[in-house]
Amino acid sequence: MAVFFMFGILYAAYGIFFLITLFKTIKSGERRPKDSFSKLMITFTEVVYTVVGPAIGFMRFDSFGHETPFAKQHVLTVILFVIIGSASFWLARFSSKISNPIFRILVSVGLLQGIVICLFTSIHFLTFIPLGLIYPIYGFELLSPVFALFLLIREFLFFNKTEFNYDDALPYRQELGFVAIPVQIIQAQIYTRLVIYGAMLIPLISIQILLAFGCGQEIDAIVKVFTHSVGFVFSR
Repeated sequence: MAVFFMFGILYAAYGIFFLITLFKTIKSGERRPKDSFSKLMITFTEVVYTVVGPAIGFMRFDSFGHETPFAKQHVLTVILFVIIGSASFWLARFSSKISNPIFRILVSVGLLQGIVICLFTSIHFLTFIPLGLIYPIYGFELLSPVFALFLLIREFLFFNKTEFNYDDALPYRQELGFVAIPVQIIQAQIYTRLVIYGAMLIPLISIQILLAFGCGQEIDAIVKVFTHSVGFVFSR
């Protein structure tokens, strides 16, 4: 028990340091920390909580005994949603200099979906999060949605903070009075873009639901995967 307690203390300290470093980079406007240790820690956290943690979590999501965080017959749908969110994160991570407005809009919408699914999953896991701290070796994936939520929000902010000059691509836009809609969206204020991205989530989610439906999932599986679980916040 003392060993688990010690791991829990270290894990909590790691989480606090991660959050402090994350917020410092947001406040300073720096995409990556300056010092090597913080940079390595952020990279480690990104890999563990957007790739490794979800993968391990889905492999053993039904091994918690009586409690089951996701309904087994509907879990394929939430896996698809998580894959899109995680893929969008890594696309944003390595494509910050790509100026194509359509690409940036699609990645931003994918990031927003990841934020939403992580938010709901974090709330769903709320009562079990302390176990992830106390027993990090056996339940660290319970904290994956929380860590990933902060990572996705940070990446979304930096990805949409980057500005590009599209004058060369549209040399006659002022004379013709025409600016392509994707360019107008990218050049809009962040709050306006957030509303547009939110509206674009509807067709994106619909496409994924239909894709999952074609793979044998129920049409409302994204809801039932939470409500038909056992012992968690959204369980019936």
